[in-house]
Amino acid sequence: MDARIIIHYSEIATKGKNRAYFENALVKRIRQAVGGQAQVYKRYGRIVCVPHDHADPQRLRDNLKRVPGIAHFSMGVAAPKDVEAIKEKAAELLRQSEFATFGVRTNRSDKTFPVNSNEISRQVGGYLAATLDKKVNLTRPDLWLFIELTHRETLLYSEKIPGPGGLPVGVSGKVVASLSGGIDSPVAAWMMMKRGCEIIFGHIRNETQFAGAAVSKIENLVSTLARSQRRAKLYIFPFGDIQRHIIAFVPAKERMIVYRRCMMRLLNMLAEQEGAGAIVTGDSLGQVASQTLDNMRCIQAASERPVLAPLVGLNKDEIIAIAEQVGTYEDSIQPYPDCCSFMIAPHPETRANLEEIERYEANMPQLDELLRQCLEQAELRLFSPREDDAGDGGD
Repeated sequence: MDARIIIHYSEIATKGKNRAYFENALVKRIRQAVGGQAQVYKRYGRIVCVPHDHADPQRLRDNLKRVPGIAHFSMGVAAPKDVEAIKEKAAELLRQSEFATFGVRTNRSDKTFPVNSNEISRQVGGYLAATLDKKVNLTRPDLWLFIELTHRETLLYSEKIPGPGGLPVGVSGKVVASLSGGIDSPVAAWMMMKRGCEIIFGHIRNETQFAGAAVSKIENLVSTLARSQRRAKLYIFPFGDIQRHIIAFVPAKERMIVYRRCMMRLLNMLAEQEGAGAIVTGDSLGQVASQTLDNMRCIQAASERPVLAPLVGLNKDEIIAIAEQVGTYEDSIQPYPDCCSFMIAPHPETRANLEEIERYEANMPQLDELLRQCLEQAELRLFSPREDDAGDGGD
């Protein structure tokens, strides 16, 4: 079969002596994404998939669009390393497209081939113009035909489908991401996936709401994000006892800060259990009262691990645009107040004093024990690709 999927990366190419490690990690993730529908191999600065006869091209396309580390990919064909064969295969490929003008660009990685890149482009372009009755335009054509002449075969394609870019999931280690159910936190998790992190999700359950709808919303968000790392863990923390403890001992104006610090401690305890190296939040500087510089400093001081906030410099419109692209927006906007919404005073503290907050916490009996119990009672839910994906492809 002549069908090929030609996959290119960008950032990985800058990794020098470590490049092979990143390439192999990307190959692993691509194999998981295509499952049993294609063979995957590395070839000369690119990754090539050979779909099996039973493969669903649209399903492969949809899954590959979600794989961090892929800069772009193309659904193309292979041809023998012969100019006449390349001409015929190019004509066969372009007959499937609607266009009036075209151009040809050739990359000849096999320098032993006797015809250079410009001459290949000229000969193929002339043949296509005559055979298909189309015009050549090398400035702004309706369609570009790309020819990559490798040591093994010739690859031809005419469309570049963008991928997420970045790094393959897992090369940067594990992190624990706080998932609140709003718009921001799923986007923050997605952005850290693109930086090579494997995400473990932690959700503080809102016990003031009907649990069924709330849990369903969180599960939908994790299910969508899991399509990029293929498997995911979600821990759901029963926070009710800690909520009541905070209300009993902390003035309303400071409850939000203490709540967030307790959440930070729980996420750190989970990170210790899972071997994760950092905590991820959806904080965007100045967006809400808990996200002022003073309050973020106070909240993050409760963390023993680095706190990563990839959205810190983005505004809401920018975050929404990413959520729509990733596919989490529609679930995120479903009604679901977060766990501390009922704690917030009419005028919450925006310039928290760390020493004062720590004094409140020091006077809260059994707080450490309540946190430990909350971690022990957390519900663990496992996610893998949905049935409409290509399959997980194993490890």
